[in-house]
Amino acid sequence: MKNSKKMFAGFSALLAVALLSAMSFAQDKGAVRAQIDGLNKAIQEKGGKWVAGETSLSNLSEEELMLRVGLDFQPLKAAPLSKADLKGDVPPSIDWRSNGGNFVSGIRNQAKCGSCWAFSMTAALESYLMRVKHTSDPDLSEQVMLSCSGVGTCKGGQLHGDFLKTTGLPPESDYPYIAQDGNCASAAAGWQDRAKDNRVVSVASIGYSLPFMPVNIDDIKAALVKFGPLPTAYFVYEDFKNYKSGVYSYTTGKKLGGHAVLLVGYNDAEQYFIVKNSWGTNWGEDGFFKIAYSQSSNEVKFGMMTIALRDVPEDSETKSPLEQKISNSMFNPNTERLDSAVSLKQLSAF
Repeated sequence: MKNSKKMFAGFSALLAVALLSAMSFAQDKGAVRAQIDGLNKAIQEKGGKWVAGETSLSNLSEEELMLRVGLDFQPLKAAPLSKADLKGDVPPSIDWRSNGGNFVSGIRNQAKCGSCWAFSMTAALESYLMRVKHTSDPDLSEQVMLSCSGVGTCKGGQLHGDFLKTTGLPPESDYPYIAQDGNCASAAAGWQDRAKDNRVVSVASIGYSLPFMPVNIDDIKAALVKFGPLPTAYFVYEDFKNYKSGVYSYTTGKKLGGHAVLLVGYNDAEQYFIVKNSWGTNWGEDGFFKIAYSQSSNEVKFGMMTIALRDVPEDSETKSPLEQKISNSMFNPNTERLDSAVSLKQLSAF
């Protein structure tokens, strides 16, 4: 009888814990729904063209959300494209997911690691291989980019493409993603040999190569048409975690940090970019999002740092004297900052 009472008491305690957990979960879900309802109201009041909804990020704490961003805003270590590099017809719209074929690999999930920079660069290389080498649906190792490139960690990194030129990336199977810094020694033996065919010829920046400088949408569009999907960066705000569909524009909430993604298209008629994110398919439009051109000139600064992977060598002869001066000043290892003779007025001239 005593044992029966003990068992009943234990069962009652477990049931009480389960009920409390269920009530807490229900309250949390109710709070999220109320937050989303309030956000949708604010979007409408501001004339926004997007819809908020519950996503895979909606229930995350601020600390957990901070692990979904992670771009270090350092000057890009890539010489800028010249105006000659960007010459060519720029159509009113393009989407590399359906531009004579699909040149965008599947949506990935960086999970609880600030490795967006690694996912952005890896996705760009996958698109490059599909577009230039006609590789069929490549799946390369973000973990090798994270653990072996020396460009960053789960606490953040840079849009730096030298590793993709000198080494390349092997298949995902050589070092499956673990959402941790990992160790390059843990990659499969011989991965470097399997990465050799997955390299780019050169990497260039679009614009000034410096964070917080004005964004030139026309140059970004021209580069996207000519060089395919582009790694790019911007600031993420709290409302973005609940993006479900439509054309995003900042509405409310504080800044979470810098984020790197892959730009895959644009639409002039409706004034938006099309972007591949790395937060899984249960966020946004099956992992993608659209963002208004206007977000390049406000606090979001979409496109503030953008690079292109190219299949041709860098040709300094195509640069103007000013462009070459900037390139030499910024990317000479013995030069820590831009020559003071290159003024902002000069920068704005091209």
